[in-house]
Amino acid sequence: MASEKDRDGLDLPARSRSAYEAARERTQSAYAAAKGRATDVTDQLAVYPVGAVVGGFLVGALVAALLPRTEREEKLLGKTGKKIAGAARDAAQRGLDAGREQFEELRTTAAEKVGAAVADVVGGKQ
Repeated sequence: MASEKDRDGLDLPARSRSAYEAARERTQSAYAAAKGRATDVTDQLAVYPVGAVVGGFLVGALVAALLPRTEREEKLLGKTGKKIAGAARDAAQRGLDAGREQFEELRTTAAEKVGAAVADVVGGKQ
């Protein structure tokens, strides 16, 4: 059985295999990179859960603010929509306040640990 050739006289099954292998390698590489990034994000979420919640809420609020209100939305929600928006603003403010408090705690703890480490080094404890 004669092998198929393309216009340039190249073996089609060999070219197909080569293209398939190249695409497979690129896909595996992209998957590994995405998996690494997802792991990094997951680790950060575990370390800073309040920051993740606040960040997610702020991104959602930003997207909602950028989308135009529809006439139907105004008819359906009316005063309720305004109440929801007010509650969302209050929740966002509480989230920001909680994030600030957590940041202050982390900053204070870090400053204390750095101070203790410097005192140990200066005192010769190392």
